Amino acid sequence: MLELFKTNKNHFIGVDFGTSSIKVVELSYTDQQTRLENYGFVDLNLASNNNGLKSASLEQALNESLKKLIARMGIKPVSTYVSIPGFSGLVTIIDLPDMPDDELAKAIQFEAHKYIPSALDEIAMSWEIIERKTDGVKLQDQDNFVAKLKAKNDPKGRTNGKIKVLLVAAPKKDIEHCDRLVSGAGLDVSAIELETFSIARSLVGDDGGTFLIVDIGSRATNIVLVEKSVIQVNRNIDAGGDEITSAIADGMNIARARAEIFKKGDKDMLNSNETAIIIPVLDLIVGELRRIIAAYKEKNREARIDSLIISGGTSKMKGIEEYFTRSLGEKVRMGNPWRGIVVSNEVAPFTKELGSSFSVALGLALRGIDDYKRK
Repeated sequence: MLELFKTNKNHFIGVDFGTSSIKVVELSYTDQQTRLENYGFVDLNLASNNNGLKSASLEQALNESLKKLIARMGIKPVSTYVSIPGFSGLVTIIDLPDMPDDELAKAIQFEAHKYIPSALDEIAMSWEIIERKTDGVKLQDQDNFVAKLKAKNDPKGRTNGKIKVLLVAAPKKDIEHCDRLVSGAGLDVSAIELETFSIARSLVGDDGGTFLIVDIGSRATNIVLVEKSVIQVNRNIDAGGDEITSAIADGMNIARARAEIFKKGDKDMLNSNETAIIIPVLDLIVGELRRIIAAYKEKNREARIDSLIISGGTSKMKGIEEYFTRSLGEKVRMGNPWRGIVVSNEVAPFTKELGSSFSVALGLALRGIDDYKRK
């Protein structure tokens, strides 16, 4: 989605501009194996207090931080994939009557006005047909569909069928901003996509079934419903790990710095009757998850959620898996974006500690490998 250009090299870099950090990962693909070559991150809160970055513009600060990180990692300029935050863009599915492709493009432009408040000339849009049905029969093969269309009596090739279109949109200014940041650091930008797709790629990939991802970042939470590798629902909540830290600080009457230590500690503050702390943001996330699950099951009577996947830095909070299981009654597991990636024995303990905090960066680099395989 939202592609710029591509190269054919077998090393790929993913750059995740988070709200509190920049994460970079380099993967290679050789002998049908995906290998971790390099990884690194910079804490933007710390970086802003060094080398005069606090007084610099945000773009300058990000660019300078990325340059320093790239230099420290010793990365060479190869194909680089970049994400923009999920809340910056739109991912939605549009149901339309089937029609010829030239009419479909116009119909999608018309429908986009219903979902996008900005002027369309300020938005970069991409769309893809994810399902096509004719006379109640789902057709997976485009050639088969065309053949059946030609058999219709309508000379324009219209049918009574239906199509589902995945529409992706993001502000051009955000895409250009990311392009400047990465290009300014000496890297070759191959594609820019919403982090929603990166998260789904690293945590679900080609797995069949239906999965609900809850990615809790420091300042925002991204909820993604994936069915048979296709994103069906995407929601963003403007709250995350920072609000959890604040709730712990208020509940225990301690400073935020100490609350952050407690959040990362071994004490379960979510499920114990004696010590449980009320954390409003988690209740907010659970409420939104319930609505998504209910709407999905109402629309798909026989459907079920195979598992709820928790990711993001806050996913390591003690007891959070049990909390979501108890609150939703669904199977819950921790996200593992490192699965299927060959990691050296020396680095394995570090990647295990990082957990799913690198989901976006890994998903971006995996996008590069997917593109490479298709060539």
